[in-house]
Amino acid sequence: MRRYIVYALVLAAVSVALLVRPLVPRGFASHPHAAAGYAEALRLVDSLRAADSVAIAPECATLLLSHGVRTARVVVLLHGLTNCPAQFDSLARIAYARGANVLVPRLPHHGFADRMTDELARVDADELCRFTDRVLDAAAGLGDSVTVAGLSTGGVMAAWAAQERADVDRAVVIAPMLGYAGAPGPVLTAALTRAACALPNAFVWWDGKRKQDLPGPKHVYPRFATRSIGATMRLGAAVMAHARLTAPASRTQVIITVGGDQAVDNTAVATLARRWSAHADVVTYEFPASLHLNHDVVDPEQVGGNPAVTYPVLARFIAPG
Repeated sequence: MRRYIVYALVLAAVSVALLVRPLVPRGFASHPHAAAGYAEALRLVDSLRAADSVAIAPECATLLLSHGVRTARVVVLLHGLTNCPAQFDSLARIAYARGANVLVPRLPHHGFADRMTDELARVDADELCRFTDRVLDAAAGLGDSVTVAGLSTGGVMAAWAAQERADVDRAVVIAPMLGYAGAPGPVLTAALTRAACALPNAFVWWDGKRKQDLPGPKHVYPRFATRSIGATMRLGAAVMAHARLTAPASRTQVIITVGGDQAVDNTAVATLARRWSAHADVVTYEFPASLHLNHDVVDPEQVGGNPAVTYPVLARFIAPG
């Protein structure tokens, strides 16, 4: 009996050690094939739109706001987990009015009219990388200078673009999901990421009491998949590992955080800022905790959002007038 207890303790210790060891994901390099011009860029956008089947809600389809020609600046906006391009619609129109061509792609497995879809369980970190490459390949033909901005999962994708893509002029990383606020620090982040990627998927309600009657934007899924969190944080770990060793490939990096963010571990975001700052002049901005903002500072319909406060700041960094 004592022998079995010892075996169990050893197995538990080994399991914990494997869970919390530092995350150093490999194989997340960019493979750019930038559009040679405006016409080729439109063909790439059409290929993104081809994934918008009849199952996708109309307001959640990939959005292109184009002036009909290549412009001096193109802005790419990457929405957050369980949201869709509608989240960035208002900011997209501000950037368009300021002269930019704007591309707001629908992230894989998002935007379904059936908000109870199980598609989110299929989110994969490698797919997020390949998708970001395709979007930025299209952006390269839409404008001379590429700005990419993203929130949460989209923020991690924007951070990956900042680290990997030399054709990105400016990356605006908004509240990136590099770690979970409820399990802060690199040890817990590593354990949570491995568990979320390895264990069977589970769906979690954003609001366990209201469930499908989630207040706020009606295009948002009322629940998220643990696999999607794992994929996001795995990609984030790759960004963090690369940032420790190499300078970001992009020209300018902007990191925006939300004070008191209930979703994101801001200490992990601060670590990324420090690593980038060792190589480049990184711009950081934090919305004060006293504003009591939602993690989603972009969607104007979001409960706890305050576009009157957030939009002037976001627009200044994403599409300066």
